[in-house]
Parts: sequence; C-alpha cells; structure tokens
Amino acid sequence: MQQPFITASNLTVQYPPQSVLHNAAFTMHRGEQWLLTGEAGSGKTTLAKAICGKVFHQGELMVHFSEQNSLPQQALFVAQWYHFTNHAGISDFYYQQRYNSSDAGDANTVWEELTNAHPTVAEASITAMLQQLNLTHRTHASLLLLSNGEQKKLQLAKAFLTAPQLLVLDNPLVGLDVDARKKLNAIFSALVQQGTQLIIIGDTVEIPACITHVATISNQQVQVQTREAFGECSTIAQRKPAISLDQQALHNLTAQPPFFTAFQHAVQLNNVHVQYGDKKILQQVNWHIAKGSKWWLQGANGAGKSTLLNLITGDHPQAYANDIHLFDKKRGTGESIWDIKQKIGYASPELHWYFDVNTSCRDVVLSGYFDTTGLYRKVSDEQVKQADAWLYLLQLDGVANKKLSAVSISQQRLLLLARALIKNPPLLILDEPCQGLDDHQTQQFTDIVDALVQHPERTLIYVSHRKDQVPACINQALRISNGEATIVTHQPEQYPSTIS
Repeated sequence: MQQPFITASNLTVQYPPQSVLHNAAFTMHRGEQWLLTGEAGSGKTTLAKAICGKVFHQGELMVHFSEQNSLPQQALFVAQWYHFTNHAGISDFYYQQRYNSSDAGDANTVWEELTNAHPTVAEASITAMLQQLNLTHRTHASLLLLSNGEQKKLQLAKAFLTAPQLLVLDNPLVGLDVDARKKLNAIFSALVQQGTQLIIIGDTVEIPACITHVATISNQQVQVQTREAFGECSTIAQRKPAISLDQQALHNLTAQPPFFTAFQHAVQLNNVHVQYGDKKILQQVNWHIAKGSKWWLQGANGAGKSTLLNLITGDHPQAYANDIHLFDKKRGTGESIWDIKQKIGYASPELHWYFDVNTSCRDVVLSGYFDTTGLYRKVSDEQVKQADAWLYLLQLDGVANKKLSAVSISQQRLLLLARALIKNPPLLILDEPCQGLDDHQTQQFTDIVDALVQHPERTLIYVSHRKDQVPACINQALRISNGEATIVTHQPEQYPSTIS
C-alpha cells in the first residue's frame, strides 16, 4: 500500500480577497512527482506556498517527512523570481545597474553566493553543480553581470544543493534556453533518485520526464491524474483559449498606424562591439532592421541578447561608443535617452524586476507613455481611457485599482505588456514577453501582437527561447552566439510535451 507524503482535506487557501481553494482534498504519495498546473490566477503558487508553510490555510495540510530518509526534513519553495542582495544585505539594485561596471563589486560573485548559502557543502559538489548548469565560466562573475537566464540557473543551483525531502519549484523552466531545460531534466531525475520529491509548477508544453502525476487547479479544487491519464500529447495547439479576445476592442486598439513613420530603418548597428574587461560580449555585430520587418532575436542564456537590446534602447552605457542609428538618426547627435525611448515600446524580465510594485495596475499601463518604472506625471483623460481599453482587452479591468504587488505574476506580466503597447510605438521590443503566462494568455498575447504588427509600418524585435511563444508574424531571425550575430533561416521548431 502506498504511503501518503502530503495529505490535504477540507483545505481552504486564500489569495486576498478571494479563496483559491475551498474545502479541497488531495493526497500525494511517496515516490510521486507532480506537475502542478492550471490557468493563471487559479492558485498554483499560493497552494505551493501553503504546502511549504509560507501561506496561512484552513483545514488539514500536512507533509509527512520520513525518518528513514537522510535528506533534510524540509519543504523548500523556490519562487519564480530571484532577488539577490548586495554586500550590505539589501536588495536595492536599480534598473540598468548590471551595465555599470563600477557597481559590480557591490554584489557577491556566483561562487560567493553559493558558498555563503551552503557553507557545509563540499566545494567539489558546488563545482559539479555549476558545471551541470553550464555556469562554470561565470563562477567568479558578479551577480549583477548575470543575464536573466543565468540568474535563474543560480537560483536553482542554490535549491538543488539544499536537496530537501520536498522541493517545490515555481516555473523553473521559464527563461531558460533549450539546452538548459534539457540539463534541468537530468538534474530533476537525479534528485528523485536520491530521495527528493518534486512539485513543479508549469505548463503542459514541456513536462519533465520524472513527472508521474499532473495536478490541475480548477474551480477551487485540485484534480490529480496520472501522467498517462492526463495525456502526454497535450500541447497549446490542442488546448483552445478559455476566453476569446473581444475582436472589436482588439481592432480599435490596433488598427491605427504608429504615431511616427518618417524613417526607412528602425535600427542600424554597424560593427558594434561590447566588452567588459577581457570578456567580449558582442563582436562586430551588424544588424539593419528595416521599417515594418518582424525579427526573432535568438541565442542561448548569456549570449548577449539583452545587451544588444539595451544598446538599442539607450540603457547600456556603451551605446554611445558604437555606430548606432535609430530611425535614420545617428546615436549621439543631440537626442536624449527619453527621445529614443519615446518611439520604442519595451518589455523585459529585467524591467519587471525593478518596477515599483506599489504602483496601481492602471498606472503601470499609463507609465508606458513616459517610459518610467512608475507613474510620476499627470495624465490626460484620453490617456486614462486608452489604458482602460487595454485593461479591458486583457481581462484585467477588474484589477485596475489594485497595487502591482497584489496581483499574480502572470497578471503583472500582462500589465507590463500593455505598458509597452499603449503609446502605439513604431518599434516594439519584446524580450521574453510570455514568461509567466499560461497557455491561454500566451495565445491571446501573440494574437494581439500579430494584430498590432499587421500594419506595414510597425517594426518588431521579439525574443523567446520557445517557438510556441513566437507570433506568426515573424519573418526574419538573428542568432547571437559567441558574441557574433548571424542571420538565420526562420524555420519553426517543434517542442515536445516531454523534455528528454
């Protein structure tokens, strides 16, 4: 008879002001590994936190640790977002700080972060973990210099070295390239072999091989199925969005041409070079982006994609040391950074990290008019009307007056995407825009992007590690590898429902 590992009965968990689970019941047995899934806002993260003792609950919810298992009797929750601190123990970094080399010494190195967190773990084990996650070359790099994907790997490395009896991971694959996701699959299997049980929050596009059961939250209940019963072939293409977009509202927001069209090339990069000390990030990059083209920017974690984008947006200090033209005007000929940003709609994980979470959801969208990480200027009635139209289209009108911190991660991402779109810019730069979105939201958002860029004078640069999250409008691709840029043939890739 299977022994229970986690038991829940009459379980009620709240994500104020509403309950996400009500009188729910489920049992996870020893030896099972769960994928926890469900629509955005269904309560996946809240349940995961409750299991790990981080959220108050009513009813029974118990983890039955094993005395025979030598691993720590601990339920460790690993959040989707990683916030590290400086040497003073303060998480007070600012947007763009990673590009200011003088600040790099204010943060730990990768090695310091891991050894400080695990002082009793053998150095050989830490070295092996860095090698498994392809972080060896970043061992002595400041945390400030890590890319989005590299920070995610470091966060996971810290958790894996803990090796508790229960490890709960919130969207661990988000932001990672194909190779990294395959490496994680091997690590998951190794953890299971040594006695760790896993609960992984994620979608059903790529299910790790170790998963035995799929737990779906729906209507405040938890439905558990075996992997086989759930069906290994579940894909986004087979799962229709639960809520369709209001086509008239979509047309009203996307039919107008960009507010500025008097240019031939949105971007021209000529022999662009970026270097930190002896480390070359970008080498002789040439990239000409004609008005109306739709580009997919590709590259592994740490390849330099975000650096390249921040040269374009003006957030990188070496932008003015390179030959860069924006909208047919050479950078450094008198325009301010705000003049540059005015014509660009931008969203990225880094922008999300540093955004003022005390801003209301409506004001998050409105801040797109001014390219600030909060709203600090007065807005017109027409601008408020436009923001409310975007909130309605994205089914976020119900949270308009809530603080950003009070809504789910996926809702936060959608708000920042609306922020990028609201001013109707001629150039859209969307860096991993679908991180944290569920299948339905991803499909809805890519539909919006496709509708928006149908206009021949709107230009798009889109970054994603997953083809299933790339809009259909994409017609060209540039790959960054070893600091060099290559135009590649745009061919669809297939992403199986199992990582192998």
